[in-house]
Parts: sequence; structure tokens; C-alpha cells
Amino acid sequence: MTETILAKRYGDYREFAIGGVLADAVRCAWLHSAPFESVAARVAVVPDGCVDLLWTESGFMIAGPDRTAAFPPMRPGATILGLRFRPGIARHLLRCDLDALTGKVVAFDDLRPGGFNAHHERLLAADGPIKRLRLLREVFASEMRDLPAIRRDAGALEALCMRLPTEGIAAALGVTERTLRRISTAEFGYGPKTLVRILRLQKLLGRIGEHDSALAELAAETGFADQAHMSRDVLSLTGLTPGEILRQMRG
Repeated sequence: MTETILAKRYGDYREFAIGGVLADAVRCAWLHSAPFESVAARVAVVPDGCVDLLWTESGFMIAGPDRTAAFPPMRPGATILGLRFRPGIARHLLRCDLDALTGKVVAFDDLRPGGFNAHHERLLAADGPIKRLRLLREVFASEMRDLPAIRRDAGALEALCMRLPTEGIAAALGVTERTLRRISTAEFGYGPKTLVRILRLQKLLGRIGEHDSALAELAAETGFADQAHMSRDVLSLTGLTPGEILRQMRG
């Protein structure tokens, strides 16, 4: 059986803080370089409720939101660069509701025709992934002069999903549950119940990386009903059990 490896544990994956004019629109910049030797494994990119601008040697792309883990092929030695958008930005930047992009990777030019492709050769010519990532940030800042203001209801929805049930979220935002679902689907690509599951998964992944708790404690700390609930949900979303994730992240 082919092994499944978390993308962040495969090769060299690094995230970088964003400052300046992009800070309100971009959560982080990142790079991911696959190992040069071929590995017989599936690389799992787990859902996080976000949309990313990607750059590879093939060009600029948009990775839409995922409901469950994606398993993109990674050529040995290949590097992917990315900018991860904050909630409430991608829909308005890309001019489409995000459920149209769920589970998809599409050419950026198909969504925002313009000058990005003119910068592709500049990135190819840059010396190394760090300089390319810096250039990607500069290109994005220069091309996206019309960055939209962040949709506050999307940011509030993300925060509330971490601590309230669906009906409580709707009440807190002052909308009906039907309107809540419409906002969530447009801004995140899926309804609030799916968003809750994905954000709870991300909370679990963060806690595994930061604390030395046992699985039962992690389930209680991150909002699962019990360890069995955590096991079912995590396996459904990632293709990995919590125990497998724990071993990879603490290995």
C-alpha cells in the first residue's frame, strides 16, 4: 500500500510572514521543494479553508479551496511557491464565488487576464526559490493595485466557526442560517458545517505541532466530541488517522 505523507512533512516546506501593503490580503507566503530522489508516496495537501496563488515553472495558478485532502503529483526536485489569501479576499480578487473553484487548480490568467504572465520569465531567471518568492510578492503587489477591502463578515465567520454551532454563528452575525450558508459558500467554497470541520482539523494540526498531548487530550482540546469522533473526521478529511499524523509531525 502506498504511504501517504503530509505535504508539510515532504521535502522542504516553509512559511514566511507577510508585512507591508500585502498584510491585509495575504496570510503568508510559502515555498515547497520536493526531494530530488523519487519517493513512492502520496503527498496529502490537507484542506485549510484558504485559496492560494501558486507559481511553478509552468506558470501562475490558483488553487481553490478543498473539502478533503488533495494529492497533487510533485516531480522530484520541483519547487512550488505560493501566497495564501486571507478569508474575505479571494472571492473579490478573482471575481467569482469560491464554490466554482472548490477542488480545482486553474490558470490565474483564466480568472484575471492581465499582466501576470509577463513576469513568468523574470521568476524563472531569479536565482533560487527565496529570491523567486520575494519577486512573486513584488509582482503580486504591483499587479494587484486594486486589492479589495477584506470582507469582514468572512473573517468574522472564520473566527466564529472555531467556537459556535451554526445557529450561534448566524445569530452572532445577525443573519439567517440560509444567508450564512450563502456567505460561507461564496467566500470559502462550502457551507459553514464543512468549514467548522476543516478549521477544527487545522486547530488539531497546530496543537499536535505545539504540544506533547495524547490523542484523547487533543480531541478534547480541539473541539471533538471524543477520540472516536476525531479519528473518523480526520481520516475522512485527510486520508490519515490522527495517530499517523502525530507520528509524522513529531517524528
